[in-house]
Amino acid sequence: MAAPDDSSTRVDSLPAFNRVQDWPGRRDVRPAPRWLWAVLALLVLAGIGIGAWYMWPKESGPGNFLVELLHTADDFRPDLATTRPDEAAGLVLDELGWSVTPPDLPALALVGVGVPTVASLKPTSAATAVQVRLPAFRYEGAGGERAIVFVYDYILLDRLGNALDLPDATYAVLSEPTPVDARALDGLFVVTWRERAMLLTAVTEDEAVAERIRQAVAA
Repeated sequence: MAAPDDSSTRVDSLPAFNRVQDWPGRRDVRPAPRWLWAVLALLVLAGIGIGAWYMWPKESGPGNFLVELLHTADDFRPDLATTRPDEAAGLVLDELGWSVTPPDLPALALVGVGVPTVASLKPTSAATAVQVRLPAFRYEGAGGERAIVFVYDYILLDRLGNALDLPDATYAVLSEPTPVDARALDGLFVVTWRERAMLLTAVTEDEAVAERIRQAVAA
């Protein structure tokens, strides 16, 4: 019998080749269409972009100045126990050189004054931290109600720079004809109002006390 002529026999005509093609586990492998590669490339680029955005250092905004006042109010103990507004004003003048009179608040009596540190900031150009101290007046009611009132101004807020600031919504309210902002924050009630160039913030645990203060300073 003559040997097969390799030059004249096509591989795809051999029975063995056909059996391989018909094997149950074989699947035709076709190149992916170009549009699929384009979609995959876009997904990869999008993933890289999102990852870079999350990993890229971001500038954080200033902290909430009202939150610092809340923390200070929680631990505040007066330096001087007094019910006399002139004595309280005298201590602030001696400590800070500020001429500040404690406000009159409805159904609350002045019981003490102090100059606590509400924040400790370390500017990049300074070797030591700068202590931010404010006048603070403690008030109490006949039923045990309590409120701490802090006094400051826009000049102080400017000095705090990008470290601490009032919320934008508070600034907006303080620019209105009735400049009184009241809000609940971290389970406490905060009332901030403006008297000419001075800003005052009262912090209390009692919602009714906060509402009385808001109505009184808005009148």
